Amino acid sequence: MADNRQELRSVNWNEIFSFSHIFKSFRMAIHLSKLSLALAAIIVIFLTGWVMDRIWSAAGAYVQVDRTAAVETNEIGAYFAWPAAEFEKYQDDWLEGRDAAAAGLRIDAQGERYYLSRYTDQLSKLVARDGHFRKAFDGLKLAKQPEGPPSQPELKSLIAEGRSKNLREAEDDLRKEIKRVEELIDEAYKQAQNDVKEDASLVGTADKEKALERVRKDRRAALQAITLRKQDFTRLQETIRGRSIFASLCDYESSCLSNALAALCRADISPGMNVYQNIVRRKAGQPVPAGAEANMPSPNDAGFLFWVLAAVHGIKWFICQQWFYAIIFLLISLAAWAFFGGAIHRIAALHAAREEKISISQALRFSASKFLSFFVAPLMPLAAILGAGALLIVGGIIGNIMGFGAVLVGALFLLAILLGLLIAFVAVGLVAGAGLMYPTIAVEGSDAFDAISRSFSYVFAKPWRAIVYGVIALVYGALCYLFVRFFAFLALAATHFFVKVGVWTGGDTLREGADKLDVMWAKPTFSVFHASSNWQAMSTAEQLGAFLISIWVYLVIGIVLAFALCYCSSASTVIYYLLRRKVDATDLDDVYVEEAEETPPVGEAQVPETGEAPAAEEAEGKAPKEGEGG
Repeated sequence: MADNRQELRSVNWNEIFSFSHIFKSFRMAIHLSKLSLALAAIIVIFLTGWVMDRIWSAAGAYVQVDRTAAVETNEIGAYFAWPAAEFEKYQDDWLEGRDAAAAGLRIDAQGERYYLSRYTDQLSKLVARDGHFRKAFDGLKLAKQPEGPPSQPELKSLIAEGRSKNLREAEDDLRKEIKRVEELIDEAYKQAQNDVKEDASLVGTADKEKALERVRKDRRAALQAITLRKQDFTRLQETIRGRSIFASLCDYESSCLSNALAALCRADISPGMNVYQNIVRRKAGQPVPAGAEANMPSPNDAGFLFWVLAAVHGIKWFICQQWFYAIIFLLISLAAWAFFGGAIHRIAALHAAREEKISISQALRFSASKFLSFFVAPLMPLAAILGAGALLIVGGIIGNIMGFGAVLVGALFLLAILLGLLIAFVAVGLVAGAGLMYPTIAVEGSDAFDAISRSFSYVFAKPWRAIVYGVIALVYGALCYLFVRFFAFLALAATHFFVKVGVWTGGDTLREGADKLDVMWAKPTFSVFHASSNWQAMSTAEQLGAFLISIWVYLVIGIVLAFALCYCSSASTVIYYLLRRKVDATDLDDVYVEEAEETPPVGEAQVPETGEAPAAEEAEGKAPKEGEGG
């Protein structure tokens, strides 16, 4: 029995269940150096998008190229859900109607300065007409009406002045409207208090105090109506002006991620897939079953898979509809990831093979020396696909030549099929092996050609093993991501809760029972750490405070995203080691080491570059010394 236990202890379970090496990816991913580098990459990528949005908006305003400079607020969702012809008409209608809509908004804003009808509509939703405050407000509004209604300019003349000017003038009229409303609220509040004191129908101190409390409540509601009026105006203005490209993409993708996480928490995995299939059929021009739903569902009516696929369609919109912007942005992002991601993979390579950790500067020096390899490795297979596709296009053009064109195409069609097979081979290798290219360069210290060769050969040599490793890494990574996200959510929720305990002022402009913290930072949820800010309800000081709060909250969000990148880098590196051992029979601890990295940390023994321990040390490690138990 003792011999059996000793034999079980001597079994190397990591060798038998090689996939278990993937489970150390979490410990590798939470390494501070990797997280710092990933966070730096995220910041660079988002700053790139922010700067490009400003450049595109300025260029669009200068040359009036609206289709590529601005995005309608719901454009990405429409691209996902509507057929191509309907989507193009939707775009054209919006672009053609923007100038007239801006002129109409300016005319409406001029009238609202005099009539206050839109504000009064919002006020009626919150304040009853029979109260002292509302009576005082309505009376003062009529008594202090500006002289004469504003003249109504012709729509055509305003359109000729330009959309930008009309929007600016409308904003100016809104500010004047809000200033007038605030003055009326202050006067109505004072008058309502006096009316309560002089109201003979109120008998006793309790009735008067109750009436005064209602006046104070109505005043707070009147301030909230100002926020609602500002929000309505902002929505109309944004609909006319449109949104910048990168901001629209980020909002759409973050919305899909939030909905997917919420569905995952509800254990809703597949609901909505029938709707997705109907949407795909309709976009392809195929008939949809009678009575079947083929429109974007509400967030609670769709599951995790639906929102993941919806996010993929957002990327498709970005590449297809904003292709020039996308090419520039993706190349800059690839360059940032080649520099920072290459360093992350280098740290992961040494960490996985030898449990050694190098500094950030050493890792960056390595990625800088291999920058070109990291940058072009994913692009070379893509270039091969595009090159083969270009040859097929040329062959199709030749077919248009009268007479011998069709005959020539038929004679050379075998070459076309061979090019198609080449495209299929490279495409499968790129999709399946892209995650192994960076680990190849980081582990072997090689170039882009070796990265492509090894990643393709390992995937095609051991396809099922690669799939199993990938699925295990994906499932384990999803669980780790949920854990890290929950940890971050718990930290933010605790911060919001305890800070809110100490805050009791402000919030009158947002809603009943709200305070200043609710105005500046809405309560975080597991799926949404930072909701849209209530800028219209803030004072200038609160806007500055909310901006500073958002910086720190987005830093936490960035760290969570950085963990996801670090985990993917670590897991792909471990998978590369496992596949290399199966295909090339190379030890797991065999890694390329530069001269600057050869000196181990103080207190650690020197490990040969081959990863093989000296025979004497190996024997000493296996054989117990005389007198020791065993």
